[in-house]
Amino acid sequence: MKAPSNPAATPHGSRRRSSRRRNNLIFRKINQFHRENNVDNVTPMHDWIMSYLYWHKNDPVYQRDIEREFSITRSTVTNILQLMERKGYIQRLSVPQDARLKQLVLTEEGIQRHEKTLLSFHQTDDYVAGLLTEEENAELLRLLNKLREALK
Repeated sequence: MKAPSNPAATPHGSRRRSSRRRNNLIFRKINQFHRENNVDNVTPMHDWIMSYLYWHKNDPVYQRDIEREFSITRSTVTNILQLMERKGYIQRLSVPQDARLKQLVLTEEGIQRHEKTLLSFHQTDDYVAGLLTEEENAELLRLLNKLREALK
C-alpha cells in the first residue's frame, strides 16, 4: 500500500499540526509576558546560566561548572559567556590563587533580568492554571510528571 503523498492528510499529520498549533499558542503567550516584562531579548541559554549563577550565588562558579552542568563544550560556553558579559549580565572576576581562573558572578542587571524572567514564567503558569479547574490542573500535573519520568 502506497503512503499518502500529503503526510498532513493522515490522522498522524493532523495530530502533529494540532500539537504544533498548541505549542505556538503557548509560546505566543510566554513571549507576550516576556515582552511585558522587558525580557524578550534574553535567550533560554542565557537565562539557564543566569539561573544557575543566581541559585549558586554563595558558591564560586567557574566556566567549567557551566560546561558540566549544561553538557556543552568549552568553546561554546566561552562564546556564550562573552556575549553575556557584553550585555552586562555577568562579570568574570580574577581569582587570587590562579590568574587564569575567572569566577562568574551575576551583575545587578543579570539579577534583575533573571527575576523578571521568573516573573514571566510565573505569570504564564498562573494564566494557564486559570484556564483549567483544580481537578484538571491536578490531572495535567500528573500527566506531565508521568511523561517526565518516562523520558528520563
